[in-house]
Amino acid sequence: MSRMLSGTPILQGDATIPGVKMHKELEPLIPVIHEKCREMGLDYYPTVVELMRYDEISELAAYGGFPSRYPHWQWGMEYEELSKGYEHGMHRISEMVINNDPCYIYCMDSNTLVDNVDVIAHAIGHNDFFKNNVFFEKTNRKMMDKMANHGTRIRQYMARWGKELVTEFIDHVLRIDTLINPAKAWKKTGIKKQTFRDEREYRFPERLKATHGYMDDWVNTEEFKQRQRDKIEKQDAADFLELFGGPERDIMGYLKDHAPLKLWQQDIISMMYDEAMYFAPQRQTKMLNEGWASYVDYHIMCREGLCGLGQKSEDCGIWQYAKHKMLVLGGKYSQNPYKLGFELFMDIEDRWNKGRFGPEWEACEDMHERENWDTHANLGREKVFEIRKMYNDYTAIQEFFTPEFCEKKEFFEYRKFPNGEWKIVNRDFKSIKSKLLRKYLNGGLPDIRLMEPNHLGKGWMLLQHMHNGNPLYDPYAREVLASLWRIWGNVVILATKNRDNVEFVYVCEGVNIESDIHVMSMKEYEREFIK
Repeated sequence: MSRMLSGTPILQGDATIPGVKMHKELEPLIPVIHEKCREMGLDYYPTVVELMRYDEISELAAYGGFPSRYPHWQWGMEYEELSKGYEHGMHRISEMVINNDPCYIYCMDSNTLVDNVDVIAHAIGHNDFFKNNVFFEKTNRKMMDKMANHGTRIRQYMARWGKELVTEFIDHVLRIDTLINPAKAWKKTGIKKQTFRDEREYRFPERLKATHGYMDDWVNTEEFKQRQRDKIEKQDAADFLELFGGPERDIMGYLKDHAPLKLWQQDIISMMYDEAMYFAPQRQTKMLNEGWASYVDYHIMCREGLCGLGQKSEDCGIWQYAKHKMLVLGGKYSQNPYKLGFELFMDIEDRWNKGRFGPEWEACEDMHERENWDTHANLGREKVFEIRKMYNDYTAIQEFFTPEFCEKKEFFEYRKFPNGEWKIVNRDFKSIKSKLLRKYLNGGLPDIRLMEPNHLGKGWMLLQHMHNGNPLYDPYAREVLASLWRIWGNVVILATKNRDNVEFVYVCEGVNIESDIHVMSMKEYEREFIK
């Protein structure tokens, strides 16, 4: 853990560090994998493939995939968990892929040859998804360099202001780095600089157009023109006072721009905001991204026959690939994102190849006819490429998780009973789909919005949890509120609901999550604060 606390990056020494030398039997196979991926129609960034030992890839994963990050204790904790998990046989990281140009693919050097061919094809699928999916369109493609620059600047602040003080501030910022609005990535931004030019927006009263000049006094009456002047005065006053236009999902962005912070704190929260925005699309597309990569490696390994690449015969690697795939997808009772995404892509390809879409298909009520429906449309490949480009997890489930898919793939709710037997506890399609949508909406995170930054005229921050049936986890809510108080420097109020749909309020008045945070009913809050 000391390496993480000192901020020592993985990239040290000569060009052979990190990692180990490329295996002789794997190196000549990489161009073949690329050739098959291009023949499939994938369009991806230039790719760098490196082999790493288990401790190196665990360290890389702890850093979020970037070899050089700012020093922080969380990297050490995650490294210990990952490395110990591998050493005790609880899990292994076969590969990692970074959304960057060029795209970096890190493979475990202890993988078998079949596994390495598989994970390189899988990672190239991720690379293709990063480059083409619309939700990644605004991500920084030079983030490897930017993360390293962030680390350098934060080390300078630690040297100037002290490691403990800077680390404490980073702790608070990390607790709020999911309170963002990823859609802000499409908003045009400019450099704020001091200027002495008059750049006010001048508004003029609207006038209705009269068909004839003599009718102008009848159409644009004095009362109408006065209402327009009053409207303009209110708009100008709001601009002058910089009144809040909320509600605002991008709470972290608002704090970055408006919280009373020192210059070094403003710089740190700005850097971490950029990093949060970079990682946000990955949270929105986890299921679809993994499903697409799994679909790509299945096509390359099975349909193109690369299971036997480098083997004694063409059929030598299929059993090993099947075993690896089974572990990734998780078996019959699993609903992990790899399995759901892969099964959705396979089902969509089959449906569009057979023409099982459109008004005629939807109108068909004959079960025998639907079961044997096949128009030989052969549009499956075109459709899956469209989905990997235009959809995220929520929209894909909303449109393509159908009753037929749920029944065919047995995506029911299972429970393991004390006798070790798995049993179906819920077959209701609407209930299952509703839970899936809630799971993938906003990446599974609660939707919290800033309603007023000057609540009751006291500079208090009023937040509202947009309750969807899932209550907030109290320990996390308290920690986030304490960090918001530390950054905002004033009282923070959060309105939410419990499992019984009863509204209540958190009132945070300090950083102590026990003594400084009070929980009260909405009536108690209104009686005490809104008089």
